[in-house]
Amino acid sequence: MAKKLKQLILQAEKFLSDYDAKAGGEKTGQDLSRLLSYMERWLLYFQHERLIHLIVTVLFGLAAMIVLGIFVMVQSLYILILEGLLMVLLVPYIFHYYNLENGVQRLYDLIDELYKRKET
Repeated sequence: MAKKLKQLILQAEKFLSDYDAKAGGEKTGQDLSRLLSYMERWLLYFQHERLIHLIVTVLFGLAAMIVLGIFVMVQSLYILILEGLLMVLLVPYIFHYYNLENGVQRLYDLIDELYKRKET
């Protein structure tokens, strides 16, 4: 999904640069409307994925904090190993969510730019 998000962002950025170079026109206006509807459809998927990844990231973070608290009380090697496994999963989730959130925010900006071009 991250690959599709990057592809969509690049496609919109390329369209905007081409649109500005051609200075509008009827055909590019139709292409603009098609691109906007396509991007808005994908935006719904990205928003859903962003919500799911936020929930998973928060739950893994919460689990890591609980296991860390248990380790402080019990000081067992098995609990420390469990904490390590949770951290191995949590760190990539945080990076993935960070990239997903920034990509969706960039997509919002691009959709706003496309709407500005459509209004003029």
